Amino acid sequence: MLLLLLLLLLLLLLLLLLLLLLLLLLLLLLLLQLLLLLLLLLLLLLLLLLLPLLLLLLLLLLLLLLLLLLLLLLLLLQVLLLLVPPPPPPPPPPLLLLLLLPLLLLLLPLLLLLLLLPLLLLLLLLLLLLLLLLLLLLLLLLLLLLLLLLLLLLLLLLLLLLLLLLLLLLLLLLLHTTTTTTTTIPSDKKRIHTMAATTTYSPYRGACMFYKQPLFLWDFNHNCSCLSPTHIFRSPVMK
Repeated sequence: MLLLLLLLLLLLLLLLLLLLLLLLLLLLLLLLQLLLLLLLLLLLLLLLLLLPLLLLLLLLLLLLLLLLLLLLLLLLLQVLLLLVPPPPPPPPPPLLLLLLLPLLLLLLPLLLLLLLLPLLLLLLLLLLLLLLLLLLLLLLLLLLLLLLLLLLLLLLLLLLLLLLLLLLLLLLLLLHTTTTTTTTIPSDKKRIHTMAATTTYSPYRGACMFYKQPLFLWDFNHNCSCLSPTHIFRSPVMK
């Protein structure tokens, strides 16, 4: 029984060591995930800082394009005023020019869109990156929660193993105490019997007789320490 308890104790100690190693590995993984989370947060902050800058650039570009268009229109008007002499009667507007005016008005926003297209594409790419980083952040948070749950489970297992170790130690102590008491009692009896059998009688003490065999000695106060209820004692020789 004692050997089985010792083997169980060793197995529990090995399991405890393995759980401690797993706990350390999970802590390392948690640290790595926290570092990744910090990096992702930094990237998100950078992207969030870049987005308003890009929007400002887009607005500035639009303003510049509008200014350029206004300048071009003014330039065209000046050229027309310089080149074309004023006729005496105002001629009627040609039909072709009236037809081209709506086309020009339609082409102007298209040209603006073509000029702004690379910036818009860049803005879309940044938004996609932002979404991907947010998804990665959520995944890392989920993994972090899972690792925390695993850590809690490992801590519970460690507590259970410690309780089992304490129980085994208590059982070992109980077995040790019971074996020591069972081994010391017969040796004490044997020692008392040998002392009683080998002791010579003096005038100051006698021997308690049980079936005419000396079992226990009288002390100096003439008190018999024999525990047998049917003992036959011989009175000691008085002074």
